Amino acid sequence: MKQEEFTMTSNHPQSIGMTGIGNARELGGYPASDGRKVRSGILLRTARLSTATQEDIHRLQEVYHLAKIIDLRTEEEINGSPEIALFTGSIEPDLDPVLDGTEYIHLPVLDLKNQIHATEEFAMKPITDVFQMLAVSIDMGFVGDSLYIGFLDSEIGKQSYSRLFRELLSLEEGRSVLFHSTQGKDRTGLAAMLILSALGVSEEIIIADYMLTNLYNQKRIEAQRRMLENSGKIPPDKMELFMMVMDEVNESTMWSVMEYLKRQHGGILPYIVNILGISEQEIAQLKNKFLI
Repeated sequence: MKQEEFTMTSNHPQSIGMTGIGNARELGGYPASDGRKVRSGILLRTARLSTATQEDIHRLQEVYHLAKIIDLRTEEEINGSPEIALFTGSIEPDLDPVLDGTEYIHLPVLDLKNQIHATEEFAMKPITDVFQMLAVSIDMGFVGDSLYIGFLDSEIGKQSYSRLFRELLSLEEGRSVLFHSTQGKDRTGLAAMLILSALGVSEEIIIADYMLTNLYNQKRIEAQRRMLENSGKIPPDKMELFMMVMDEVNESTMWSVMEYLKRQHGGILPYIVNILGISEQEIAQLKNKFLI
């Protein structure tokens, strides 16, 4: 992807001014229910970091005083794997840059290789092009609320999202944390939803933050939609599903996930407390740490 497609301007709310990193923004400034707002420049969310420019790295270090990088991707996405190259986009490693004074923490929320091997559709449908990859991804449930619920309900997902909160609780004063996945929309979007929920930000604002992906990825989304439409291989009634496997998000996905947490666990906060093991006292600590 060309660098200019990632360049953010003042027209992009929440931007952290990256020139090489996609979907790069922060959670700062959002109002919480107690009248405070989320501290600016502390909670950063992005897509993959391997596209970072030297300017980006300098900005993360000198402007944001980055203390921790939390990588939500799978081992296969990071290290490269021929077996799943069509899913990850490459067989080459996709490593985060090493930043002096910044801790790298790997917290995968998906065991991709085991899930692929355990899925009958993958075994029965050899993948030879991107269109088959997208179709198999949909068949496997790698799309929408079923994908997200799988992240939240899996043991690896619960462990990683719980650890994410632990890392936030231990963050040094005056330093920032950056959490990311490959596209910065699904696993990262869920992380943002959980963090903002713990801080008392409204569901409407959480949805608005989630939907910013479509603004930040606008050029990529437009190009992908044209590619799919011009292929003649995608039924019109399936187009939105295919786009969601790629770089687009749909607000109904996050609304459905939040409703699921209410039905299944009594709400998002009860999920954080009872399933992720973050106590109400620790949630109060998070608020004092990240709200002003």
